[in-house]
Parts: sequence; C-alpha cells; structure tokens
Amino acid sequence: MVKIIAASAALLALIGCAHAQAPTQPAQPAPPPPTCEAPAHRAFDFWLGEWRAFVTGTETLAGLSSIRSEDAGCVITEHWRSQRGRPYTGRSLNILDRNTNRWEQFWADSTGEITHFVGGPLSEGVMRLTAENDREAGNPNPVWNRMTFTRNADGSVRQHGEQSSDAGATWTTQYDFTYRRAAN
Repeated sequence: MVKIIAASAALLALIGCAHAQAPTQPAQPAPPPPTCEAPAHRAFDFWLGEWRAFVTGTETLAGLSSIRSEDAGCVITEHWRSQRGRPYTGRSLNILDRNTNRWEQFWADSTGEITHFVGGPLSEGVMRLTAENDREAGNPNPVWNRMTFTRNADGSVRQHGEQSSDAGATWTTQYDFTYRRAAN
C-alpha cells in the first residue's frame, strides 16, 4: 500500500512538474466566421434600407418595407407591410448560394404562401428572381412568377412583379412598385 501511495505521489509530482514547465501559449482566437464580402454578395445591396413603396408612376402608397443586411452580411432580410386593402404582411430571406453562385429568395406571407425564387443580377443594379409555383387548382400548367428589381438614378428601386402560365413565353404584370427611401 505504501508503494502505491508513493508511486501515486511521484506521478502527481511529474504531472505537476511537466505542467509547470510546459510553455504557456496564448489561446488561439477562434477563426472568424465566413464572411460574404465578395462583390457577388453585394449585388443586391442597392435594395437595403427603409422604404415606402408606391405604385409606380403614382403617389399611391402600396406598402412599407424594411430591408437589412444581417448574419455577417450573408443574408438580406425583408419585412413587408401592405398599406392597401386587407392586412397583408410578408418576409423574405435572400442569399447568394455559394455552391451555385445564384441568388435565392424564400418568401413567406400572412396568407400562408411560401415561394422559392432563384436568379441573379442581369447587370449592375438589376436583379431578377424567378419561381415556378405548384399548379393552382384546376390549372394543369405551373404558374411562374418573377420579380425584377432595378436601381433607379434617383436612388429609388423599382420592383416589377410578373406572372406567366405558359412557361415564360409571355408575362403579365402583377404589380409594379417604386421604393422610395423613408424619411428618418
């Protein structure tokens, strides 16, 4: 028993000595989270801000929209509140998929609708996203929706929503809004 106690004491002394002699190195900082600073990730930044959306060409207020860059600049979130007719709200998550290099938008709203748009910039300051939706009741053809966002010279942004029931051969305007920056 004495030999076990002596051996244990010797082992503890060795461990303590080794620990005391081990060089102390500063803790390595955790690597930074992946960021989305490449120019492709900034292609939709022209839409960021607090907006009042008007029916294009009029002074009719269609809605209020808050668009923000979040999650280390990798995600753009939108919160929409209609200002016309029945209460209607919605939100979207927008992100550049690193694997496909395409922009995706996931839209969900107060009617329970969920839409997945995919697309990308057509040119600087122009973004187009398209979705093929499930078949509507009684319609054997899928309905496609697309949105084109265009930065205007005055800093406003036009969002033109269209729909096609013939696989994109023809398009019909569903809405046409001009986003003007909200006064602070």
